[in-house]
Amino acid sequence: MPRRIALTLLVLIISASFAIAQIRASRVRVSGGFAQSLLLKRVNPVYPPLARQARIQGTVVLQVQISKSGDVEKLELVSGHPMLAPAAIEAVKQWKYQTYLLNGEPVAVETTVTVNFTLSDNPPTEGIVGSAPPQGIAGAADSGTPLPPPPQRVRVSSGVMQALLITKVNPQYPSDARVQGTVLLKVNIDKEGNVANIQVISGHPLLIPAAIEAVKQWKYKPYLLNNEPIAVETQVQVNFTLLGK
Repeated sequence: MPRRIALTLLVLIISASFAIAQIRASRVRVSGGFAQSLLLKRVNPVYPPLARQARIQGTVVLQVQISKSGDVEKLELVSGHPMLAPAAIEAVKQWKYQTYLLNGEPVAVETTVTVNFTLSDNPPTEGIVGSAPPQGIAGAADSGTPLPPPPQRVRVSSGVMQALLITKVNPQYPSDARVQGTVLLKVNIDKEGNVANIQVISGHPLLIPAAIEAVKQWKYKPYLLNNEPIAVETQVQVNFTLLGK
């Protein structure tokens, strides 16, 4: 009897190991250098105007998941300056890779991407993924050229805008919605601090209208750039949680 139990446990362990191996094989990890050799299309980041004016340079490191078809399907920030990270993410999510084959079959890939932001008087290192060519993209500002006029609207993190929030109207939980979750909105705020436009990024259809109705009544302190009020684009997260959950 003990021998039979031992054999049964051995079979279960082998089966579990095989199943785990199959799951892991659905996505493989490759080096950043190897992934670069598969790159078909690279969109260079646009240097954020505020970061350029503040003379901020640096490297943004992203963990990237690439689908079987070679599309970037998920991005996670590993490290990088907060003023540079959004531009890096916006660029890399448009990259396209050659399909990675494992035993002749396409497989999803996980890798690391490095995006460099270097101002023109400090040339970028050659051969690094995301390093900027000298004209028209991140780091392309010529040190002898006057700075361009301020942008009409700047993108600001949700954390910064939360600190500027004056009036916050909480959403009314829809009576017919026995669901909970998070609604993520892209919000444009005018120079006076009023919510001017709202776009839905994600969220449950039953919760979205209540989130929009609440957020459009929010009021912010004006965001100042060089002591002048300027319109802002940011993201707002609205959480819905049922009582007792």
